[in-house]
Amino acid sequence: MKILVVCGAGASSTFVAQRLNSAMRAEGLGHQADAGNGSSLLYELDTADVVLLGPHMADTADDIRGLTGERGPLITVLPDDIYSDLDGTRALSALREVITVPAGKSSPAAENTEEGISMSASRTVTVASSSGLHARPAKLFVEAAQGTGSQVTLAKGEKSVNAASILTVLSLGVEKGDEVTLTAEGGEEEQALDTLEHFLTTDHDA
Repeated sequence: MKILVVCGAGASSTFVAQRLNSAMRAEGLGHQADAGNGSSLLYELDTADVVLLGPHMADTADDIRGLTGERGPLITVLPDDIYSDLDGTRALSALREVITVPAGKSSPAAENTEEGISMSASRTVTVASSSGLHARPAKLFVEAAQGTGSQVTLAKGEKSVNAASILTVLSLGVEKGDEVTLTAEGGEEEQALDTLEHFLTTDHDA
């Protein structure tokens, strides 16, 4: 996931991006924040997944969102006290807030799991969307995974992650044409896999 920090002046953006990177490393998150500036922002929007704007740019946030459209990066405004955020935790909270997906409903099959009856099913599919599973499509995928009511994991290569967490899904770096493996358990596994296979094999950028 590419995170762009734009606080107007280049030095301010650099400080915020560096502190955010430190906070992400401290939590074992393999994402990278880069510093941008107001004059180059329009040229960098196409390559960013998330844009964190300085608090003084709040008045322009809606205009920037209008330029990018539904398929553009996720955009949010950093808190007013961001420049005193020495450990990057407030910037990380702002990042999490913009990509957070509301908690899904509990699985209707939870009772079976508690009784010791745990079933699972897996399926390998090829990702069709031209942007793979980056910010917006990843958020939609996580919402779909949570909506199945099953516990779902997504794997690429040797790495498997919780499909209900957008940060872990983004950490896979799934691109168009990648093969990924879905595993569902907790009830109605095949129905859950049907739903998610349809999502992944549909080009949502067409």
